[in-house]
Amino acid sequence: MRNIIGSIRFINRYIRRINPIINKKSEEYYNYTGRISKYNIKRNAVEALKQSSFDMAVSSVCTFWPGVNVKLASEVIFSFMAIIRYLNKICENSSVVTEAFIRVVFSSLKDATNIRNESFEKYFTFFPSKDDNGYLSILVEKCRQKIQLLPSFDIVRDSISAYLALYIDLQVTKYSSNDNEKEVNLIRWSTAHGQKYPDLTNWEFCMCIDSGLDILLLLSIATNPNLSVEDAENINTSFFPWVSCIHKILECYIKYNDDLSSGSLNYIFYYDNLKEYEDRIRFFTDKALSVRTAYKSNVKSVLKIILSLFITDPKAREGMNNITSKGLYKSGGKGMWLYSLSAKILRALKKF
Repeated sequence: MRNIIGSIRFINRYIRRINPIINKKSEEYYNYTGRISKYNIKRNAVEALKQSSFDMAVSSVCTFWPGVNVKLASEVIFSFMAIIRYLNKICENSSVVTEAFIRVVFSSLKDATNIRNESFEKYFTFFPSKDDNGYLSILVEKCRQKIQLLPSFDIVRDSISAYLALYIDLQVTKYSSNDNEKEVNLIRWSTAHGQKYPDLTNWEFCMCIDSGLDILLLLSIATNPNLSVEDAENINTSFFPWVSCIHKILECYIKYNDDLSSGSLNYIFYYDNLKEYEDRIRFFTDKALSVRTAYKSNVKSVLKIILSLFITDPKAREGMNNITSKGLYKSGGKGMWLYSLSAKILRALKKF
């Protein structure tokens, strides 16, 4: 019965409350891209927005916690993710990005979350075109406006600041390293920063930070005016690094063949075989559910939603992925067929 209720809540919440916000904000942000004069930058901005619907479906799990204001949380998540996707597109599609540019442009995330005292609006100073006609500054200000409405932001501020520092540092390491040095630099970075998590490999620590889902979770629960420090810590402990790592593994799993063809970095290339990362997802699932917290039922629902969204992706049935998808389906436990059905319905309705 709990799985029936949970799957119905998921599909209803997404269709009635989250998807309308995505459609509205996507149209608004698409209009902002019209001000960009450089074709390549504008193309990156548009492509980033096209990714937002599925990303929002995955990130909607951050709203499945007691006291969360779904509307405000969805707006905050969308606005924050719009910046991340745009920056990633710029860095992925340009061959001339420098360490100085990457560090400055990703510092926009600090401005967007009101963590840095002064705003640095000339984000494209170290980029050849020197400007995106203020598009990134608009995204930053839109996000900042929403975050200022969060009633419990002070409770999660320090945690967000800590995760964001790691996230930005990882992007600088990842995008500024040349192909010959990237692996060594990322291993060196994760060795230096991931000592608190001995259960994770170097690449898995990179994955849980690169996910960014933990930051979205903290922003989401900060919409609860009655959030306590203890509740925030309990929710975060059950979520990070386990759920964040599962999210990134699944994201890399879906992109496996594309990244293999393009030569792009994909963290699961560093597993010996498909079975290994299937086993690691089961391990992370067990770790997330072993955390002593009053929110275990929420964690179970979150895990089922994330798994169902990825294993119902058409790319999950390509080649050897089909075998792994069956294993991942089983790792979701009882009621997975209900959540998978919900994901298939959302896909059939073209909600993402």
